Amino acid sequence: MIKYYLTKKTYWSIVSASRLLLLALLLSAFLITPAFAQQLVTGTVTDTDKEVLVGVIIQVKGKSKPATTNSEGKFSIEAKTGETLVFSYVGFTPREIVVGQNNKITVVMESSIANLNDVVVVGYGTQKKSDLTGAVATLNTKILEERPQTNIVNALQGAVPGLNISITGSNAEGSSSVTRIRGDKSITADARPLIILDGIPFDGAFSEINPNDIQSLEVLKDASSSAIYGARGANGVIIITTKKGTEGRLSINYDGFISFDKAINIPQMMDGETFWKYKIEALKAANTTTPTPANPEPWLGTITPTEFRMHNAGQSTNWIDVATQNGFKQQHNLSFSGGNKGTKFFVSFNHSNTEGVALNDEFTRDNFRINLDQNLTSWLKFSTNTQMGRYVRDGWPPDFGRAFRMNPLSEAYDANGNIRLSSWEDSSVAFAKNPLSAINELNSDKTLKIITNNAFDITLPFIPGLSYKLNTGYTYQANNYKNYRGRNTYEGAQSNGELNTSYTENNDWILENILTYKHDFGKHRIFATGLYSAQSKVNENNSVTGKDFPNDVMYYYQASKAGVLSGTSSYSKLNHESQMLRLNYSYDSRYLLTATVRRDGFSAFGDNTKYGIFPSVALGWNISNEDFFKKSSASNVLSNLKYRLSWGKNGNEAVNAYVTLPSLATFNYLSDDHKALYGFYPLQLASPNLGWETTTSLNTGLDFELFKGRVTGTFDAYWSNTSDLLLSRTIPSINGTSSVTENIGKTSNSGYEAQLTFNVFRTKDFSWSSTLNYSHYNTKIKDVGIYDQNGTPIDDVGSRWFIGQPINVNYDYVFDGIWQISNAANPTGQQDPRYIYSIPGNVKYLDVDGVNGITTADRQLIGRTIPDFTMSMLNFFSYKDFTFSFFLNGVKGITARDVLLNENDMSYRQNVLNREFWTPGNPINTYPKNDLNGAVNPLKSGYYRKADYLRLQDITLGYKVPANLLTKIRLERLSVFVNIKNLATWTSWKGLDPEFIGSQLAAPQVRSYVLGLKVGL
Repeated sequence: MIKYYLTKKTYWSIVSASRLLLLALLLSAFLITPAFAQQLVTGTVTDTDKEVLVGVIIQVKGKSKPATTNSEGKFSIEAKTGETLVFSYVGFTPREIVVGQNNKITVVMESSIANLNDVVVVGYGTQKKSDLTGAVATLNTKILEERPQTNIVNALQGAVPGLNISITGSNAEGSSSVTRIRGDKSITADARPLIILDGIPFDGAFSEINPNDIQSLEVLKDASSSAIYGARGANGVIIITTKKGTEGRLSINYDGFISFDKAINIPQMMDGETFWKYKIEALKAANTTTPTPANPEPWLGTITPTEFRMHNAGQSTNWIDVATQNGFKQQHNLSFSGGNKGTKFFVSFNHSNTEGVALNDEFTRDNFRINLDQNLTSWLKFSTNTQMGRYVRDGWPPDFGRAFRMNPLSEAYDANGNIRLSSWEDSSVAFAKNPLSAINELNSDKTLKIITNNAFDITLPFIPGLSYKLNTGYTYQANNYKNYRGRNTYEGAQSNGELNTSYTENNDWILENILTYKHDFGKHRIFATGLYSAQSKVNENNSVTGKDFPNDVMYYYQASKAGVLSGTSSYSKLNHESQMLRLNYSYDSRYLLTATVRRDGFSAFGDNTKYGIFPSVALGWNISNEDFFKKSSASNVLSNLKYRLSWGKNGNEAVNAYVTLPSLATFNYLSDDHKALYGFYPLQLASPNLGWETTTSLNTGLDFELFKGRVTGTFDAYWSNTSDLLLSRTIPSINGTSSVTENIGKTSNSGYEAQLTFNVFRTKDFSWSSTLNYSHYNTKIKDVGIYDQNGTPIDDVGSRWFIGQPINVNYDYVFDGIWQISNAANPTGQQDPRYIYSIPGNVKYLDVDGVNGITTADRQLIGRTIPDFTMSMLNFFSYKDFTFSFFLNGVKGITARDVLLNENDMSYRQNVLNREFWTPGNPINTYPKNDLNGAVNPLKSGYYRKADYLRLQDITLGYKVPANLLTKIRLERLSVFVNIKNLATWTSWKGLDPEFIGSQLAAPQVRSYVLGLKVGL
């Protein structure tokens, strides 16, 4: 706790000084809204039918003290003459009214028809919801407020239908995750979605973005909406827009929380006593030495001194307990915003520090952001969105792959409390190396990063509606990595110290020329966008490795003292060039058209295929705007109904910089007179025709609203085909290399997704809303470049790629129980002459074809590796000044191999999951008999289990101090909250957390207890 205290004390000293300096600068640089005398404004709010509206929220624009209408639709709020009152109500269009001399007003609000005038960021511009024709999902920013996180990926999980986020492990940074939009479409190429941060591509980790800075987040899911990003939009696009300043007085806000974390859902491994029992039993069963009076128990000959000592002392090491701790998070965010008609600003400071549940696992983020919008003239505007960050990833956590499997009759520490190099006396590093060894490595991993987006917007006066934007982006990243393995580590002890240092620098710039034209005439609305873009990425790395040092005193600062020293350098550059034209057309807000064509060039592709053209078209029909619909009885229930249909092509460019160029590798050898000679051989062949992996997709969808906004929803179905896959093809090694990357193969992807939001109940004091998300997708391989004599695509069994099946599958012999004793005359021998492995207690395999016993032809696809569906539900309640929310997230239909159930086939040199064994007196059908070397499962088939789960992932209780009390203490906002993450999980899975099936030997899942505070001035 002293560590936390000192850290926070130092940090807040810096923040206090920064705050005073920044306030002085802001006060001298920006205009402050003039002060007018406060007056009490009262009134009534009704709908167009003159029915009073209860619970309407009224705020002074730029301030956060709200008022609400009572059961009679009446309200009262203090405001100055000239200030603007904003009226908001679910299902109705917000209204703004400037306060005048009359302090008593009547406000009439119109049905918003699902807030169709809300603006959505769609890339290179914005659109009204009512004009959208593609599958674009908007994250409810309330989720970011109600689910406090240091990493936005945790808040995004389950929040957007079609956005699939799989957590594969627990670390301090929260970076062990896989993000996909509508599943995988490519077999080997990168399937990550494109992330756009404030208008420019972002290729960093989600952990480098401050969640408190986010104003909006949109997910572009279909080809039409993402086609504007052409080659990089095949896997979908996530657009993140950060907060901007607003006109009004200076607003200062602090948001912070601390979190206490605990490892949960830890599988029960064998303890020392159980491990000894079964190891001795297996050794005894495998023993071939006849006991003698001098050696009555010859099977004990392989037991090591450490195992004997710990067993005799009744000791046991729980390696997961040893490798974990109680984690701690803290995050502090301070922001300033405000401005006047000419200048608007938003400035934020963020400090986040996480000590993970794994020992020595820590991540620190320090971000500074400044967003500025400045009107230079009536026709020229300058804006900048700049983030500067420092990210510290020092230290190595324990090796959990070893921790789960380490012998429990071994020791983590010696008698002096030092980490043992070898946990016990096994001769192999694979079994003996202490899982904690990496903790002793001296490691420094620090990254500095600047992301700046600067733009000039020019409204061209000579053509109304025509504007030009020069958008520039620059990202600079420098990583300084240093690592030293001293003699107190396993590897360092073998080599008298090992050093590894590297310095990596990335420079990424983008320049975009964007021309837009907007024009409304009669019932027609046109919005056209033209783009010319160029981008370049440069990566440079210099690394040094060394061994054999005289001592460890100077650790990674003693490269010159290395007995063996070597260095490497690398350089890569990628260039993009793009042109894009998009046309949005609307007739009478009923019939909508979006047409896009983009041409992309990518330097990494072959000379003949560097450029690709990606078109798309989308149609929309606002059915509820038709006269016949308005006159029908359906309009009394369906207050909004829109149909969407889109088609388009996208490209995938996920290859390395020089994959199409021929390259040579060095081969050093000695001449006959023992002189060093240097030779070269082909490493990679030229591939001048390697080009775009292309996805063609079709999307159809419905947007609807029931009962004037009480229920809103969206439904989408989609089908896509991906061709010219970027795959490696095997070629004869006489060419100098055995493979070449080519455009071969095809996949298909289809699915559907839905979101429903219910504004269940709303009164003056109480409200309840609920959002349900549901997603299903299915990916199938259609072609992997291998054909039969008739030219029909066939399976690549070696790569486990099967025509008509998902990209990743469980392909194995099918577990069919355990062989039982059926021949009493031969209780330990073969029970069925057809099957040579039919020994009692052995695994029984399903004979699928019934021919020639068990052969490779009996291997089958087992279950699914992608879910039948994912689902989530967010419920939000408010009662007076209290808020309560909970979030449920679930997955159904996944089957996975539980690697912790594998037999102990290494002579009990590794631990296994605690389980019940088959014996003649316990003839179970779930697990084979105890065995020393895994002979009970001769074909090494896996144990597959359902990994379905339902998790109460987030629960939050908050309290907002009432406005009348805030006035007395001169605050705009003051609230506190408590939050619990991963409170409960319902699953039949027995291994590590069911969400971690992609990495079952990772750090355990975490439950967090969070306390937070929000203050506004």
